[in-house]
Amino acid sequence: MSEQAGKTGEEALRELLGALGEVHKKHLDPSSPAPMRMMAARGLVPLPPRELVIVLAGYAFDAEAALADGARVALGKLPDKILGPALDAGLPPLALELLAPLLLTREDLLEKMVLARNTPNDVVAGIAANAPARVAEMLVQNQERCMQSEALVRALRTNPNLMRSSLDMLFDFLARAGVIYDDMPEYDDAMGRLSPDEMVAAAEKVELSPELLSLLDEGATDDAKVANTTELLEAYLRGTQAASADAQPAAEGASDAASPLPVLEVPPLPILKLITQLNIAKKVALAVRGNKEARAILVRDRNRVVATAAIRNPRVTEQEVTTAAQSRSVCDEVIRVIAMSKDMTRTYGVKLALVTNPKTPLTHAMRFLPLLRGNDVKVVAKSRNVSSAVANQARRLLLAQGKK
Repeated sequence: MSEQAGKTGEEALRELLGALGEVHKKHLDPSSPAPMRMMAARGLVPLPPRELVIVLAGYAFDAEAALADGARVALGKLPDKILGPALDAGLPPLALELLAPLLLTREDLLEKMVLARNTPNDVVAGIAANAPARVAEMLVQNQERCMQSEALVRALRTNPNLMRSSLDMLFDFLARAGVIYDDMPEYDDAMGRLSPDEMVAAAEKVELSPELLSLLDEGATDDAKVANTTELLEAYLRGTQAASADAQPAAEGASDAASPLPVLEVPPLPILKLITQLNIAKKVALAVRGNKEARAILVRDRNRVVATAAIRNPRVTEQEVTTAAQSRSVCDEVIRVIAMSKDMTRTYGVKLALVTNPKTPLTHAMRFLPLLRGNDVKVVAKSRNVSSAVANQARRLLLAQGKK
């Protein structure tokens, strides 16, 4: 619900009365004679376009149902020659919100509304989900509004009339601007289209605190510290995953006797506490610009945009890629990014890690399997940690090579 829609009838009346000149307030004044109010609610009084729309909007919130219903009907029937000048003259936000759903099939008027600078972002967002193609394209082009309003971006991504290429263009722009909203898979695709230099440039637009700036220095940590951080975090994440799996049957049974999740000790890592308090944009910025220790944490973040930004960090090392490829705690998208990258899969260790990691998509595991050494193929053939399809293919490879 928008701020305007949450207003009471009295609040709405005060706001709309305040937008009228003194000479026209009598038409909306609750103390005016009933016949005058009824005529005004039906749009039958001679008023300038802007004032007529405001008066009707005021009556749409009237406590008397007959007046409110009549005003809403009259608003919907106003001709373009009234609504066009009213929009040009500037309407209060509440009147704009009432008009918005009535104009979805009247593109010229809808265009005026979304172009008006005084139209609130939440009103524009309410239009965006179902706006016709031409208006939706205009909204994508309005980069300032898109940067200001997460609701608008979320609405545009659900609009069936918007071309996919236009949506990609919007998310590419937002990613480059360092404006990232939670839980939108389009950001992952957009980050993947950025070059390493563009990723760094986008990350540099996000302001980081002095504490976070200290995590950008690659020389501020050593491999032993990174290994300790990784080990603690992996153990913690395995524990949380196991706890969730153990609790699942009880949850499905919906029994009062269901056991609560065990309390797992959070690793004693001040850096982890600091990072978990960040919003998504700052996590992504730190993932792209941060040092090894920051990357070790962020590549395991639950948000795949953050995690994939960390593995795409231009300073990521072969060892980090190998460790991530071996991990069962990273999200599936990190494994896919590694498997799809020619640069990341140059080393033998990464190929082996991908084949033996059950999170690796089957097509990628099968692609790298023939590239493994004989002894490693034997291990895969006997492993219970890979899919049966991968193990069977490993056995077939051994047979083809004349090995037992």
